[in-house]
Amino acid sequence: MLVNYKFTQMKKIITYAIYLFSLMALFGACSPEKYELGEIDVSPAQLEKGKSFTIEHDANNPNIVYLTSLMDPKYTPLWDHPQGRSQDRKVTLKMPFPGEYSVRFGVETRGGIVYGEPVTFKIDQMYADFISDETWTLLTGGAGEEKTWYLDLDADGVSRYFKGPLYFYGTGDWWGTINKTGEPLNSDSWSWEPDWKGNSWLMPAGDYGSMTFDLKGGANVNVNHAMLGKTQKGVFNIDTEKKTMRLTGASPLHGKPQDGIVVDWGDVRIMSLTENTMQLAVLRDPVLSNDGAAMLTFNFISKAYKESLEENALDSNKAK
Repeated sequence: MLVNYKFTQMKKIITYAIYLFSLMALFGACSPEKYELGEIDVSPAQLEKGKSFTIEHDANNPNIVYLTSLMDPKYTPLWDHPQGRSQDRKVTLKMPFPGEYSVRFGVETRGGIVYGEPVTFKIDQMYADFISDETWTLLTGGAGEEKTWYLDLDADGVSRYFKGPLYFYGTGDWWGTINKTGEPLNSDSWSWEPDWKGNSWLMPAGDYGSMTFDLKGGANVNVNHAMLGKTQKGVFNIDTEKKTMRLTGASPLHGKPQDGIVVDWGDVRIMSLTENTMQLAVLRDPVLSNDGAAMLTFNFISKAYKESLEENALDSNKAK
């Protein structure tokens, strides 16, 4: 009797195992063996000016330039232009200074991103109205002037205005969320504002040099990266509506720990800007950093503000 019972139980187990194996095989046959992206159906050669996009000057004001995608709406346009980056089908650039400027157009396909060769356009003369916005003045001191900024951390580990030299924000954060004037760009909106004394691993104390923006015959920037052992001379352009800045030939002052985790140091968001303080953000690359994407936001104070604090401290010590 016991033998029959064991035999019956074993038969049930074998039957169940065969059933389970068959079920798995059935689902395996119905599932694709590979999960692949779609094919890249656009080549760089197709992304030519006049075929896939246009660059046109405004008929009444040639300092206004329109970038327009001619691609099928199923492709997301990708612009890399003098005032930053955009994914809009039509982009309007307001260019205050004469010069030759570069635009690179690409598209996002199911199989990946494809870019064409850069093309250029020219601006023949200055249009002063485009630098009358307060953003230009706060950054540079105004037309014909210059203004110097320091990272808000010195060799003694002192931050004079901010909690520390580096804050972190989500990829959806920008001027609007920081200053409470607009909604996030996407759902990734958060912040971490570490104090340096409790998080000195962010970057070492030191003299990080200076960063000077001027409007002397153009929009120029000179950066002395004292901690990185290099100097840079470049140009910049501002989109005053989106509060973005494109730096060419230079990068904002930053620490060595951040130096290798940003793909494009020239693609900058102006997070906040006053007479005395400024916050500039760049995107932390998740692949290079082995961490999530985030806006690395560097905190700056103006030269005049720093000197005024030092003078006040000196006067205070003399009074004692």
